[in-house]
Formats: sequence, structure tokens, C-alpha cells
Amino acid sequence: MTDKKDDKPNLKLVSDNDSRNSKSKKSNVIGGDLTEQMRGFCFDVVGKNGEKGLSLIEAYRNNYNVSKDIKPNTLRMLASRLRAKDNIRIFIDHLLEQKMSLHRMNEVKRTDVILEKIEKMADDINVTDAVRLKGLELLGKHHGLFTDVLKVDDKRDRTSNEIETDLLTKLNSIISK
Repeated sequence: MTDKKDDKPNLKLVSDNDSRNSKSKKSNVIGGDLTEQMRGFCFDVVGKNGEKGLSLIEAYRNNYNVSKDIKPNTLRMLASRLRAKDNIRIFIDHLLEQKMSLHRMNEVKRTDVILEKIEKMADDINVTDAVRLKGLELLGKHHGLFTDVLKVDDKRDRTSNEIETDLLTKLNSIISK
């Protein structure tokens, strides 16, 4: 046997032009690194358009090709493992925060609309006096004008002996009246 030298050129990779499409690179967008199935799972768990979310098992069954013969415990394990992944957990938390923010904004808007209607009703001279009075009463309650209870928050750190002394002083002042 003779030693033959390869006549092939020795090539090196200088740069990877396709590095921006590399899956090893992390996306700055929350949920950007998830597959469509994973994203669907997250949206199903959180719920869409104000609807209540599905259970983990239902969401998993909705988005992944699951045999009807699979045992419920196995399905529960698969769904739980998927939910426990960091990128899934972060995306679900992000979706829940968005949902809560939207809910809070809707409540504020609803409250503003109701208060505006009550103000119009209280100012309208074409409605009965009882309706106008009730409107003013509701506005006053909303703004806390009719509170009978005075709430005092004492945030001082006191020992049990100091509290006992204060209570005895108050009791003696009540008895002496």
C-alpha cells in the first residue's frame, strides 16, 4: 500500500452567516423561544379574551398529539413537567400579569362610567328628588364622606406590659366616669 496524500484543500469556517437564526441564541422577547405548541399551551392555561384558562391536562391535550389510550397520571406528569420549565413558567407569569392589568383597567373604566352616570342623574332636574338624593348619597359613599368608623393604624412596636398598662389606664378612666 502506498501513502497517498489527499489533494483536497484544507478549509476553515471563518464566520457563520446564519448565526442570527441559531437556536442557541436567546430571544429578548418573552416567549420568543417557545414553539407554537408551547405558546398554545401557555395561552390555554391562562385563558383567552377574558375566558377562564384550561387545566394543565386539557391545555396539554389541546396542543400536543396525545393518544386517547394514555394514562391520566402520565398525561398529568407530562403537563406538569412542561409547566415547570423556566421559559414556560416565565411566559405564563407574563400572560397572567397582562391579564390582571387589563382586568384592573376595565374595572377602573367601569367605575368611572358608573360614577359619571350617577353624577348626571344627581344633576338632572327632570328626575325626582328621591333619585337625585340617592345619586348624591352614592357619590358621597364612594368618596368616603359617610364613614362612621375611624380607623387608626398603630404601627408602634409595644411590649405586652405596655399594652397592659394602656388597657388598665383606659379601663380606669371608663370606670371613674
